Amino acid sequence: MTFADIHNHMLFGVDDGARSETDMRQLIDASYADGVRHLCFTPHYHPGYFGEHQEQIAFAFDMANQYAAERYPDLSLYLGNELRYERSCIEWLEQGRCQTLNATEHLLVDFLYPEPAENILDAMLRILNAGFTPVLAHVERYEKFHRDLREVDRLKSWGVILQVDAQSPLGGLGHGSKVRARRLLDAGVVDLIASDAHDLTKRPPQLQPCYEFVARKYGADYAQQLFWEEPLRLLGVK
Repeated sequence: MTFADIHNHMLFGVDDGARSETDMRQLIDASYADGVRHLCFTPHYHPGYFGEHQEQIAFAFDMANQYAAERYPDLSLYLGNELRYERSCIEWLEQGRCQTLNATEHLLVDFLYPEPAENILDAMLRILNAGFTPVLAHVERYEKFHRDLREVDRLKSWGVILQVDAQSPLGGLGHGSKVRARRLLDAGVVDLIASDAHDLTKRPPQLQPCYEFVARKYGADYAQQLFWEEPLRLLGVK
């Protein structure tokens, strides 16, 4: 089985992911060995938390492309950001400081985990009204968003894309994330699953175990959608 991964932190020297070019290469190796053939790098973006690092992102992305071209000619690489939301972020997007997924209208966005549900709902509306489609990163990790599924249903009705981290349904990111991820999968509201890889140990670039779990419990068609069809659609790849 081959996969498309649209959320990870493999580019080196730009956030809390890969620290060196060697780290980045090892993460790409591991991702390819796991079955990924379409890989969109999404370094964090927020000037206050992570600084302005567009030049380093461009440099690291160029290095990644050179490495992949030499080692994995059938691996396609793309670029985006994972936006840490705040109200001024629409200006960052309009200025081109923060990038959508492969220059599409789809925007990967996250929040601090204690974020109140009403703030997330308001943010999603603001992003939608600005002409972007938000992809809510690791939706299972926002504890205050899961009193019930009403908030999730509202997001789905607006067209917000819900992404779950591959480690969560298997318990790799804690019991709470596991319970919430499985509840979302039970309800059939998850749109895609991505690695959110940061390193080779605690948060590895590994999709295969979660794919096997989803295919076994929820069916091969749903697994195909989560790990291949929807990620490619978000990247604008046919």
